[in-house]
Amino acid sequence: MNRGLRTLLAVAMLAFAVPAWAAVSAAHDQTYVNLFGGNTFFSGASGLAHHDGNAVLGLRFGRRLSAHLGVEAQVAAAFAHLQDAAPNADANQYSGALLGNVYAFASPNTPYVSLGLGASSNRFNQDLGRGTSLMGVLGLGYQYSLGDHFGLRLDVQDQLLFNTPTPGAANLNNVQVTGGVSYFWGGSKKSAFPVIGPSHP
Repeated sequence: MNRGLRTLLAVAMLAFAVPAWAAVSAAHDQTYVNLFGGNTFFSGASGLAHHDGNAVLGLRFGRRLSAHLGVEAQVAAAFAHLQDAAPNADANQYSGALLGNVYAFASPNTPYVSLGLGASSNRFNQDLGRGTSLMGVLGLGYQYSLGDHFGLRLDVQDQLLFNTPTPGAANLNNVQVTGGVSYFWGGSKKSAFPVIGPSHP
C-alpha cells in the first residue's frame, strides 16, 4: 500500500513538474559577446616535451538563431610555446573558428554541443617558422543566465590541428578548457506553450 502511494505521488509530481519545466521562456534571436579564459593542453603524443600547454584568452561573437540552434565566431590566443622561441620571435598559438551550437534546451540555461572549422597559427619549429594549420573543433559547454543581459559559460573543446609539422604526428589534438562571461542584447523570449485567455461569448 505504501509503495503504491509513493509511486502515485511520484507520478503526480512528475505530471506537475514537466509542464512547469516546459513553460520556461525560450531564448532566441539573441546576439552576444563572450569573453573567456582558461588553459590549453596539447596531446602528449605530439613530442613537444614540456612545451605542451598554457593559459588561453579569447573572444566569441555569436547569435542564437532559434531555441536550439546558434552560430558564433571565435578567436583565441594561447600562450603555449611549442618550441623555444628565437630572439624577438613570437611563439604563441593563435586560432580562429566558425562554430555551430546545438542547444539541448530552449531556455537560457542549457548544455550544448559545438561543431566547427577554423585555422590555427603555430610556431612548431625554429627552422620552419610560423605555420597555419586547418583546425576542426568539437566541443561541449554549458550556458547559465544571470539575467536578461549577462550570463556565465563553461566550454571544453577538442581542437584537431591537421597536417602539423610536429615531431610525433601529422595531426595534433589540442584540448581547451575555458570559462567566461557573456553579454546578450536584442532578441526575445517566448513561452514554450501558448497562453490562452478566457473565451468571450
